[in-house]
Amino acid sequence: MKTQLFYSIFLITFFVVYILVLYVFNIKAFRNKYHIEPRVVTKNDAVMYKLQLYRNGIFFGLMMNIMVYAFFPTYYELLVPIPYLEIPFLKGIGVGVLIGSLLLTRFSQMQLKGAWRIGIDSSETHGTLVTDGIYKVSRNPIALGMLLSTIGLFLVTPNMITFSIIILVHLIFSIRILLEEDHLYKLHGEAYERYRNRTRKWI
Repeated sequence: MKTQLFYSIFLITFFVVYILVLYVFNIKAFRNKYHIEPRVVTKNDAVMYKLQLYRNGIFFGLMMNIMVYAFFPTYYELLVPIPYLEIPFLKGIGVGVLIGSLLLTRFSQMQLKGAWRIGIDSSETHGTLVTDGIYKVSRNPIALGMLLSTIGLFLVTPNMITFSIIILVHLIFSIRILLEEDHLYKLHGEAYERYRNRTRKWI
């Protein structure tokens, strides 16, 4: 019972901190510092707009998974849990992966500085190509961090819903990466192509 309470409190706290740090505070700080609106996804970009809607739906699914786990454990069976993965060691790894994913995503956002956007800024005609720091290791560390967060949640609450979400998040970000990298190639040309050839997509 104490273990269940610990993971429930951790997941709720993590969920709140995740939203505040990566979205609410980050967007506000970005606007104040760079005087740019980072959220550039609009209905004019049909594909990115749909991907954003799918992402929001997945985020809602993650939230509901946590709520059921924490507050309505009697209904947790409806999420089709995977009993043989209910191992304290794996849950501990999941906690570590969640914390690491938050740090990786935030650090990656900070490294982009004024180039960070949520979506593709079609009004851009030039910009800074960030290739140092974490971007030496991965071309898409923000997407990697968000994918890792779903893996961490699956390890803490192993069920078919969280497993399905890992697959969906990987699919959505794979499509987004193709679109974003095409945009970056148009902006930076051969400089981006050289970067893409020497740096892995994920890690």
